Amino acid sequence: MRRLTERMHLAKTVLRELSKQSLCRTELEKRTVRKYGTHATFEGMFRFLVQNGYVQKNEQKHRAPYVLTEKGTKFLEAI
Repeated sequence: MRRLTERMHLAKTVLRELSKQSLCRTELEKRTVRKYGTHATFEGMFRFLVQNGYVQKNEQKHRAPYVLTEKGTKFLEAI
């Protein structure tokens, strides 16, 4: 149960950071790992958020910033 709680805090942190402003993946990871988790936990959670449509790239560029989607906003409110 503790692991699930930690993952939810990590997801909430990622989504909150993106709700403030769009960020590139590297900057987002720095801000998130500083508060919760490790590189590996960030990678897993970030992949989950992108694959499920909560987060998406703002542009098609390689290093484009990520933004919170409407679905991500609703998910953030729910957790």
